[in-house]
Amino acid sequence: MSVRLHPIAKSDRGPIHLVIAGYRSRPDAALIEAARLRGATYAVHWAAGKWAEAGASVGVMARGMRVGVPAMRTGKMLLGVGSIAGFAGGALVVCAGQFRHRYWCANRDGQRLAALLDQIPGARKRPLFLYGHSLGTVVARSALQTIAEGKYRIEDVVLMGGMASRHGWDAMGERFRGRLINLYSPRDRILSIAPVWDRVVGTGKVVLAEDSVLSTQRVVNHDLCERLPSQFNAIAHHSGYWKHFGGYVGRGLST
Repeated sequence: MSVRLHPIAKSDRGPIHLVIAGYRSRPDAALIEAARLRGATYAVHWAAGKWAEAGASVGVMARGMRVGVPAMRTGKMLLGVGSIAGFAGGALVVCAGQFRHRYWCANRDGQRLAALLDQIPGARKRPLFLYGHSLGTVVARSALQTIAEGKYRIEDVVLMGGMASRHGWDAMGERFRGRLINLYSPRDRILSIAPVWDRVVGTGKVVLAEDSVLSTQRVVNHDLCERLPSQFNAIAHHSGYWKHFGGYVGRGLST
């Protein structure tokens, strides 16, 4: 799949907002429109994958259930439990492999996104804002690193429940003019089980080094744990940022 820009609200005046959803998902147009952002808004469709990809891992688990449950019913407890646990472990391995591939796609498609921006009317003259959720933060960061400095007027970069690393933001301050806004939850269970080795922005604050190009005034961290759905509903908790992100943009970008 190639990277595409899908218009949600068109305008040839005002800011340009690029909204990037995460793994196996797309931005909810209704929630984005509810943020009432001025100017033009585009959803970035990238190779995030589809839930159909889960077929392999679901199939592995299903085979474990077909073997394990009858075994337990006939009293072969160890065989039953072992079958279910073994196939569940296999399903996790398959899912982890799929996720790592999508992480690679996110980096690649962020680079491709940088080449598409000139398709937007007035892109080189208008303020540009990046919003990434979950694995979409990796796309946003990759695009930011790829765009030639000074080519576009990039303002705020908004990260929501992000899987991008907390490290390496220090040297990126000259690539955008505005703020790095990190909306996170330390109780996000989706992020806690994701096979990402770095500490991610979605579970804690972005902390800068003393010699950082970014200033501490430009990095804004908001812990939204208490505002999101209960962490016991892991998917709802992880995806709940869309209802709140418009309230943290500011600077007159909402009507």
